[in-house]
Amino acid sequence: MKKQRIFQCLLALLSGSALGVLPSLAVASNFQLTEQSVTSLGSAHAAGAAFADDASTIWYNPAGLTRLSDPELDAGLSLIRFGASFTPTTAVDGSGQPLTGNNGGNPGKLGAVPYIYYSTPLTDKLDFGVGLGVPFGLATSYNASSIFRYQAIYTSVSVINLNPTLAYKLTNHFSVGFGIDVQRMNVKLTNDVDFGAICFAEVNPATCSQSFGLVPQGHDGFFSATADNTATGFNFGVLWDYDTTRVGFSYRSRVKHNLSGSASFTNVPSIFASQGLFQDQGISAQFTTPQIVSLSLFQQLNNQWSLMADWSYTGWSSFQNLTINFQNPNMPPVVVQEGLSNSNRYSIGLNYKYNDAWTFRTGIALDKSPVPNPTAASATTPNSIDASRTARLPDANRRWLAFGASWHVSGHSQWDIGYAHLFINSHIPYSQLDGVSGDYIAGQFNADADILGVQYIYKF
Repeated sequence: MKKQRIFQCLLALLSGSALGVLPSLAVASNFQLTEQSVTSLGSAHAAGAAFADDASTIWYNPAGLTRLSDPELDAGLSLIRFGASFTPTTAVDGSGQPLTGNNGGNPGKLGAVPYIYYSTPLTDKLDFGVGLGVPFGLATSYNASSIFRYQAIYTSVSVINLNPTLAYKLTNHFSVGFGIDVQRMNVKLTNDVDFGAICFAEVNPATCSQSFGLVPQGHDGFFSATADNTATGFNFGVLWDYDTTRVGFSYRSRVKHNLSGSASFTNVPSIFASQGLFQDQGISAQFTTPQIVSLSLFQQLNNQWSLMADWSYTGWSSFQNLTINFQNPNMPPVVVQEGLSNSNRYSIGLNYKYNDAWTFRTGIALDKSPVPNPTAASATTPNSIDASRTARLPDANRRWLAFGASWHVSGHSQWDIGYAHLFINSHIPYSQLDGVSGDYIAGQFNADADILGVQYIYKF
């Protein structure tokens, strides 16, 4: 094969496979997780950077640490159920024959998002805190015999973030905070490879079928990839706190991950293996987590009621292209177009203090997706792939309805519970063409999600 044909062959595999979405792997916009506090979950995260009533402010706004007068330990866990189903309108292989298999079942997994925070005053103006959480993550799994088997079977991604923080009270009403983000990213992805369809497209049907016995859907291989990396970034925030009003602003920087790992292939036909293609080897790629900006308001209305509002911005436009590099010099780098846009999240919420022991809260939110809908061009143009919306994450706008409660057991001990239902979409358009093998799937996803969290706070 010519080098250009090798490039196209790899593009066909990667665009619908693990590597094509290596970093595009959770329940905020795209694969972002906002579940860093169950107290915040109960109000749909409407308080955000202005709440600052417990140590979770390390994540939402480090400047809020100056409001905490005692050492404090917060620990919590949110269970996330993501459910999706697919209704196909077209599913054909490169020869125009129907793709065999079912619709994949429910690809959603029950995931757990843990976190833990500790904060302590150092002086009357300086505070220290450290947090450990999971700001990005996803797990999906399709039936191995589904029509999606060439695009996705199993996906598991997690980004663990360690966040040491300092905050300083400049005046009685104004504080600043700064933190370091140390992130560990881990990825595992699998899918099948339709070697028969690739051979038909890259060589010719007669040679493939007569000389090698290869036909579309007649000789499947299996692809698996793992990659990881540790990288650092930073975050800072400011908090204006005056009487019954708090306004908070926070910024979390991009974090550039230089991922490295390995890829393996099984059942590779001799026509490819003899040329050193689709062999086990090392891989590398770069992914930069998006910057996150939040502006929040907390307004005490009276002794019982509080109003909260938040706007958060996630800079997904930093993720336009993904370049995959292979250890084998015969395999040129592959560039996959992602084309994400920046996204915005809007939320409002209410707190109701029933008595000294119980506080109840609720909130609503609109979380805009950065993923563009597929167009007719992306579904019909050879060698083009709508890689932003993939089977691994059929992302769309999310509408939140949340409830929560806090039980103040004593002056030192507090339990929180929170629940949110995410209305995603019953008509999420999906259209993906493998530009080399010709496999094409179109239809629509129906998806929703539920989040249930429990948290314990102890003040020393």
